[in-house]
Amino acid sequence: MTAPRWTTTMADLDVTEPYDVRWMSWFLAGHAVPGMETVVDGTYRRSLRLAHGPAVVSCRLDRRRGRTVLHVAVRTADERNVPDALDRVRLLYGTDVDSADADAVLAADPALAPSVAEAPGIRVPGSVDPSETLLRTMIGQQISLGAAATHTARLVAALGDPVGDDAGAPEHGIVRLFPTPAAVADKGATVLTGPARRVTAIAETARRLADGAVELHRGRPAAEQEADLLALRGVGPWTARYVSMRVQGDPDVLLDTDLVVRQGAALLGVDLRESGRWSPWRSSASMHLWRVALLDRGAYPAATGEG
Repeated sequence: MTAPRWTTTMADLDVTEPYDVRWMSWFLAGHAVPGMETVVDGTYRRSLRLAHGPAVVSCRLDRRRGRTVLHVAVRTADERNVPDALDRVRLLYGTDVDSADADAVLAADPALAPSVAEAPGIRVPGSVDPSETLLRTMIGQQISLGAAATHTARLVAALGDPVGDDAGAPEHGIVRLFPTPAAVADKGATVLTGPARRVTAIAETARRLADGAVELHRGRPAAEQEADLLALRGVGPWTARYVSMRVQGDPDVLLDTDLVVRQGAALLGVDLRESGRWSPWRSSASMHLWRVALLDRGAYPAATGEG
């Protein structure tokens, strides 16, 4: 029997303005996991596990004459995957988020106004797979971005299903899918390294995801989902809030226990206990505080012109 032929569907997704291309590009590059994600010459590629088989998406933000467009190529063996793939890309990039209201509120704060002026339309990256987002967040707790990528890449290489040569992606370094929760529950403890309590907590969380005991999806109330997450071993307030911010698209999450956010606040002379003036856009404020701290460290590219 002949295997289905992989085809490529191209789409240009409009992006609501303003949109900070630099922030999203930095975030995706900084968190990319070898084997399933790459960023090369401004193009972000990754594998996706979808209802009708795997897909590989290639995404490139293009900003010209004050307008941002997200060029997307979806490669899959089943065209029924295309709408789902595009929806997930929209969520990841936050293409439909109206950030003008957030900018107006945050710019009214003299401490944040310069960052808003330099980076209008900063977005919170969304999630293409809630279970993946939770497990990757747990893997990355209290370690550097580079270490998190290394640990996650090891998990992907050992337990992720192959995308397949017909995907036309191996030459780009996209060879596997992120493992299923069931695979991480069964064998993750033999692959992951680090403190035993952390590894056990990740495996236990994966089992609960696989069994359906924990539900993560955009339609759930954020408070309800956070309560379920906090009941898991190894999940604290930061992880629950971060997952809520990315999976639920909750616009009012202040990551006030995050080290980098706190450093950004200190640089601006901001008291995070008095963040009510930023509501309901504290998620965007968290991104600005991250950006300020990263700029101070020299870990984030300064503006060099449009795009």
